[in-house]
Amino acid sequence: MPNITILNGEEIGKTYSWTSDQIRIGRNSANDFVISNASVSGEHCIIERCEGGWRVKDLDSTNGTRVNDQRITMATVRRNDVVTLGDIALSIRGDDVPEAEPGQVESVDSIPRTTIVMRPTVTPAKPAEGFGKKSESKKMLNVLIGAIIALILVLVVLLALKMM
Repeated sequence: MPNITILNGEEIGKTYSWTSDQIRIGRNSANDFVISNASVSGEHCIIERCEGGWRVKDLDSTNGTRVNDQRITMATVRRNDVVTLGDIALSIRGDDVPEAEPGQVESVDSIPRTTIVMRPTVTPAKPAEGFGKKSESKKMLNVLIGAIIALILVLVVLLALKMM
């Protein structure tokens, strides 16, 4: 009896075995094997019995179907092949799933995955010329106002002393 097991994601380890000649896989609840992941289409693919074993047929899914990392529309699968639907990897196994011929395909029990997060490097823009800096004329104006205030204070002090 063939079976498929999810190798990654939130439903890792979920397994489905079947006895019919065909199963339908996808996100919709009407499928035989439901995978609740946004990268899997509602009706993603079918696995069907064919002469000499089993084949996977993509149902025009959005994110595609891969067998052993090769994008396919239809392909024969062998025991321990990895079928990837969107971001979700499945392993196909079972006694009536033929083994790969020696040298044809390596057995794969799991897929090593690496997530690379790329963020753009943000370099702050330089402020516009003169922005945040007082121009020379404003500096001179401040000095002049300060001098006038100082002069007025001196005059007030002198007047106060004279009146005493």
